Amino acid sequence: MSERTDSDDDITVATENTPLVGAPSVSEISENPTSTWKRDHSRSPTLASIASIGLSRPHKSGAVVGLFLLIVFAASAADAFKQIPMTRIFEDILCHEYYGKTPGSDGPIDERLCKADAIQSKLAYLFAVLEALNAGISCLVALLWAIVADRIGRKPVYAASSVGMVLSMLLSIIVAWFSDVLPPKLLWVSSLAHLCGGSPVMNACIYSILSDVVPESNRSISFMRVHMTSLVGNLISPALSSAMMFLTGPWPAMLLALLLWIIATAMIALVPETFHRTSDDDAESDPPTFRARALRGLNELKDSLSIIRIRSVAIVLCICLLTYPILVCTLQFMAQFISKRYSIPLQKTGYVQSIYGIAHMVVVLLIIPAVSFLIVQPTIPKWLRVADEKHRDLVLVRWSYAVSMAGTFILGISPSLPVFIAGLIVMSFGSGSASFIKSIAASHVDAEHRSRLFAIMSLVEIASNIYAMPALAGLFTLGMRLGGEWIGLPYVGVSLTCLAMLVLSLFVQVPATKSVDEESSERDNLIDRSEGQY
Repeated sequence: MSERTDSDDDITVATENTPLVGAPSVSEISENPTSTWKRDHSRSPTLASIASIGLSRPHKSGAVVGLFLLIVFAASAADAFKQIPMTRIFEDILCHEYYGKTPGSDGPIDERLCKADAIQSKLAYLFAVLEALNAGISCLVALLWAIVADRIGRKPVYAASSVGMVLSMLLSIIVAWFSDVLPPKLLWVSSLAHLCGGSPVMNACIYSILSDVVPESNRSISFMRVHMTSLVGNLISPALSSAMMFLTGPWPAMLLALLLWIIATAMIALVPETFHRTSDDDAESDPPTFRARALRGLNELKDSLSIIRIRSVAIVLCICLLTYPILVCTLQFMAQFISKRYSIPLQKTGYVQSIYGIAHMVVVLLIIPAVSFLIVQPTIPKWLRVADEKHRDLVLVRWSYAVSMAGTFILGISPSLPVFIAGLIVMSFGSGSASFIKSIAASHVDAEHRSRLFAIMSLVEIASNIYAMPALAGLFTLGMRLGGEWIGLPYVGVSLTCLAMLVLSLFVQVPATKSVDEESSERDNLIDRSEGQY
């Protein structure tokens, strides 16, 4: 979209491939003209600035996506492998404290004796505070790491964040191993490792790299595959962890999870860097003094935060602030909830989570791609057909929130485990919502700001975990106190959260698509003005 400022005659053409400094090349303008960035941000196009733009090197998008699917699966599987054994280990530690015994002195206490409401409440709050600290620290550093990623590249920032996750898990293992001398609350110290970036920075780097190499028409599907891979790793690995715990106990499963995290971190060496700056661009952009560097950093921070001036992006961020309860209620919390409500040993809860993971695979690999393809076909009845890919993503994200609301409500009122599993299957039909909403947001900004956009989105999502886990723990404790069917109160709360996201999504819009004549006119004006300055 072309815009003219009052102060000069420069024309700003903002597309998804427009760099932050300088004007876009003609090929970039023609590639994807559908997105606007922000209204009062002007650039002065010159032939020199056009020539000096650092573009990403060409990479095979399929190879990059495939590599990230492997890395994401290894990382998410590692995270899932630790959930049930870690829950059982710290449950036993708290159980020893409850009965006045020294942890590790006489072996584990019978798990059936550890289901007292007081123990389960302490266990829920232990992990709730841990997740809240992880989220808070990650939020403090996420945007700064995103700016670094937009300056030096996505790969080194992603690597630093992954190393931090390894350190966090290592600290958790140390606290649990020396539980006879270390109090369980020292588990919270492991949150300091998230100063290296944490999951919001990792997510931002992944989506930025994929946005660099994957065309817009396939972007939401690529995002969905990454999201699905993460969920599958999170939801199938518990079954393997449960089987391993049955044979070996919880500690070998914890150590295997640490090994998987190390493997996922080592595989980053194979990832290509998709963002590059030319040497001339770097020489011009590096400030000579500390004050200049500080001012530049402050300006970049303001520039990043100005993304929220776009109305639809602001609404998407509000939705992101509500998304994390949907995720955490299906992970570690669900294992504890099922074990308590249906009197099932923790080592068997992983099989229930795996059913949810299989349902996700079917929905994301088969159902959603088929629906995404069909509803844009001209042969589909008009009342089902959508205009283009962007409107398709918007429609599907609304459907996803609706079925997630229904599924979580079933989880909250389920009187038996089979009904609970049925609710999980219904809930799985909303598994594409995170990918759809990210694709919609990406269509509103240019390529140079995507790392910051995704960082802000991940930042807001992780920030929601500051209240999500404590809220679930609080509702869980309240439900146990009230007794009976009230124990399902946490999932009823998640259902109301899905309802709020559905209502907010009704106000999200997609950027207007330009005609070919408008694109051609903008290219001609840009070239004429650039040549007129010489």
